[in-house]
Amino acid sequence: MKAKCAFFLLLTLLLADADAALPAAMEVLPLGSVRPEGALRQRLQAQADGLTGHAEELYEDIGKSDWLTGGKKGGMFAWERGPYYAKGLIALAFVLDDAELKAKAGRWVDAILSSQRENGDFGPKCRNWWANMLALVLLRDWAAATGDKRVIPFLERYFRFQSAEFRTYPFSAESRWAVARAGDELDVVLWLDGKTDRDEWRAFAESVAAQSTDWARYYKRGGNPGDGASANGFCSHIVNFMQGLKTPALQWRLDGDEAKRMVYHSAFSPEGWLMKCYGRPDGMLNGSEQLSDRSASEGTELCAVAERIVSCQTQIAVFGDAEAADDMEVVAYNTLMSMVAPDGRGITYYCLMNQPECVDRPLNFANNGDGVGSICPGPHSGFGCCRSNFHMAWPKFVQSMCMAREGGLAAVAYGPCTVSTPTATIVERGSYPFGNDVQLEVKKSKGGEWPLFVRIPGWCDEANVAVNGESAGDAKPGTFLRVLRRWQVGDVVTLQFPQKTQLSFWDRGAMAIRRGPLLYALKMEAKECVVKRYKVPYEERWIENDGECEFPRKEILPAAPWGYALLLDGERRLVGEHVCGSGDGVELKASAVRTDFGGWGHMRKVTSGRAVDPPPSPLPRESGEVETVSLVPFGLTQIRIALFPWVLDK
Repeated sequence: MKAKCAFFLLLTLLLADADAALPAAMEVLPLGSVRPEGALRQRLQAQADGLTGHAEELYEDIGKSDWLTGGKKGGMFAWERGPYYAKGLIALAFVLDDAELKAKAGRWVDAILSSQRENGDFGPKCRNWWANMLALVLLRDWAAATGDKRVIPFLERYFRFQSAEFRTYPFSAESRWAVARAGDELDVVLWLDGKTDRDEWRAFAESVAAQSTDWARYYKRGGNPGDGASANGFCSHIVNFMQGLKTPALQWRLDGDEAKRMVYHSAFSPEGWLMKCYGRPDGMLNGSEQLSDRSASEGTELCAVAERIVSCQTQIAVFGDAEAADDMEVVAYNTLMSMVAPDGRGITYYCLMNQPECVDRPLNFANNGDGVGSICPGPHSGFGCCRSNFHMAWPKFVQSMCMAREGGLAAVAYGPCTVSTPTATIVERGSYPFGNDVQLEVKKSKGGEWPLFVRIPGWCDEANVAVNGESAGDAKPGTFLRVLRRWQVGDVVTLQFPQKTQLSFWDRGAMAIRRGPLLYALKMEAKECVVKRYKVPYEERWIENDGECEFPRKEILPAAPWGYALLLDGERRLVGEHVCGSGDGVELKASAVRTDFGGWGHMRKVTSGRAVDPPPSPLPRESGEVETVSLVPFGLTQIRIALFPWVLDK
């Protein structure tokens, strides 16, 4: 311990006159600069009217959080879950420009700021390193959106307190959670460094970075990047994994190590060890809660989805990474959309690629699997971290849709929205992600020449970009196309991203179907049943539904058999494929046969909440009648089959 403390002290002295951090390729805009429109706004508004707007009433560990009460009234997790929630509350309030939510958020900010002690520490627990990181992030976001002048002096006092404490009490002395999640604090320190331009914050950022898990090595090679027998378990915890994903990019801003540019690609390359061991067609990893395997009936966690989106935001901003922007869209429009109920009144803790039933039966997951509603939509699904932390996912995605770059703007992700900055006001319309087209109309421009960067998705090899009907240049997949001009009010950028059906093959040959950024799943008629009485997971209270419950837990069962195998021709293309409908009503039709080969189409006997995995494909060709089945966007499903067995059409 003494040697470690001496190292941090020496590091601080050596770097006292260090240069400023390396600049990021892009700048994340303050919350509220990008606002959702159309169907995207409906999603976020439903969340505001639903769980986010009512969280303080629904959850004691939020509504009676120690952060608000100053005492231990919210239970053992109140010190953690309150800031988790407030992070998302602030983001949603400004993205929607919602006065009521802003007032709620301001109450949290005031409580946190007023909790600072004379020595600079703050919060309901002393030296509460990793939980305080959550509060630091929300204060940074609040200050960026409002200009609140209290925040920077608050941060400076706290970081000076930490700097002194690190000599005897580094992150590792408090918890491995703090070590694993140090990237969250590093992000805020670098923001402060940019705002104040004081050498001490660059030096302090170095000390924070040095205490973090060596995520770069883990993502590249796996194994145990830390000391101690249990360190690897903290890396394979799926939420830690997704939070840590931002850390190498932030460390690059300090050390300029070019190898860190490739860390994200190493983590999610189709040929990398992580995707081969745990990967899913939606770009997530299976983990319940430790990284598990690639089974079609394993799950990924809602907390991890939220953190993945935030880490993608950092990766995109630091390196201008179009690959991370592609992935962020896929995760948001598929996994996230399927896990937060359209009415904003329920969440699902785990998302399974094949989830033909949402029932509270044995799942045999390592954590939060049995008897806690972890695949049942409702306000209490699985462990309480997710219903506290998910609130930031959609608004952080919206914030990331546009960033500042080289004196202009960059269209990072696509969907209906309005961007308002000193550079320009731009309105985005179109059918994307369900269709091919996007239109960016300039409503206001600062004048003069400035660049607009538009992302060309890596999956699209026939993209077309035009300004006022004239080609804007070569649209190379997986890049940002730079369009430099004197933008005028009324200019329209038209983007065409033709979507082709792409098949990918996973464990035992199971097949996933994707068009553009969307995965497709079997369209399943469903029967919903409201659960009338259930115990709140990990709490000693029961929820009674008298028929008027605004936030019910639901079980969802299929109303028809789902044991289909899709037909492929000799070149492994869907037989009978055609697209019909438009918008979120788009469907993909394909030929299939019913089969129960290998138990397909049934639930497991012991872990009865999970389906039998697809049998090895190609399946033997049976004499069953060929049918036409409908496939719909994954994000619009709550029960689904998205990894299919298949047979050759001979």
